[in-house]
Amino acid sequence: MGYKILAIYGNQVYYGHERSNMQVFNTLTTEGYEFVVLVNKKGIAKQAKQVLDQKEIAYSQISYPDWTDMRKPFTIIKTLRYLGKVVKHNVEFLKQHKKVKPDYIYIANDFMYINLIPALLLINTKVVYRLGDAPVVQWKPFKFLWRNYIVKRTHKFVCISKYIHNKLIEAGRSKESNDIVIYNFPPERIEKILKPIDFIKKGLVFSYLGQIIKIKGVSEFIDAAIAICEKHNDVYFLLAGSLEYDKDFSQLQINKVKNNNLQDRIIFLGNIENIKDFFKKTDVLVTPSIKEEPLGNVLVEAKENSTPSIIFNSGGMPELIDHEVNGYICKNKTAFELEKAIEYYINIPEVIKKHGTEAKRSISKLGIGEGMYKENWLSVFK
Repeated sequence: MGYKILAIYGNQVYYGHERSNMQVFNTLTTEGYEFVVLVNKKGIAKQAKQVLDQKEIAYSQISYPDWTDMRKPFTIIKTLRYLGKVVKHNVEFLKQHKKVKPDYIYIANDFMYINLIPALLLINTKVVYRLGDAPVVQWKPFKFLWRNYIVKRTHKFVCISKYIHNKLIEAGRSKESNDIVIYNFPPERIEKILKPIDFIKKGLVFSYLGQIIKIKGVSEFIDAAIAICEKHNDVYFLLAGSLEYDKDFSQLQINKVKNNNLQDRIIFLGNIENIKDFFKKTDVLVTPSIKEEPLGNVLVEAKENSTPSIIFNSGGMPELIDHEVNGYICKNKTAFELEKAIEYYINIPEVIKKHGTEAKRSISKLGIGEGMYKENWLSVFK
């Protein structure tokens, strides 16, 4: 029988970060570890609840403070409200801790970690921190707490990329610590029999899958797509992702496509469920994130589906791509560089299949395969 683990999970959305944590819970539960996931009383995403229920992972509800209470402008009322929530959060956590008697506490968010400092000062249970984003040290209070508490209190950090591990060291963690880098295994998506996506493949297809927001490089992708469409008639572009997250930005991109009369060539799919069909109709995935991405789960999903990727040289993403072997790394974060990368595959279409094969093969090389992923996580709790 494995260890008992009390997991902090106050997330109410369900993006790559949340799916990856659910993958950890599922993997270790399958190996006999006993998880109790402390979810937010305000609710969790239906997809997360579906995973917990289907995988029979135990969970309990507790109160969580809101990040909105920490945003400017600061007021006495907001501060008192936040402190009241922190007290309630810690009391409810300690009750669950006393009930479960865990061997480890699992945390994956620094705001949630900081909120729990009062309780963690009262107990000596080992903390495992799955670090999926760079430590937030731009704000002086967080920087102080990272250097003087979090890096010292944490038993082991599990970093999702070498890039994140380097950021952890910059935040004050010793290089000699027993931390580990574990790349994300493709998060399991619970998919029933789903209808195909609303697109009939005709020519070469370059696709984007993710949030339709500025920092993900969507505008640069569309600018490059428009430039390519002016030169080639048999190339298509798909964008899969919610148009509701940033409505103004989404509408600006839609209008840009309409103004160039390219609605039949550059297609906004909105949210999609049938990921397998999406990759079946995609020749090359384009992930031009401008922000320094910790890793990029979508790149791993592309590899699983034998699809090469075009990326910007951003954060941990280049760790997953070998340039002109299983994908293409743009030198600069511009639409022009994206256009060059897309032209590369248009001009040498035979390398698409070759790069796709290499992308699939690289999974074991990177240690992302299910067996290695499981082995690495089992080594964390010793």
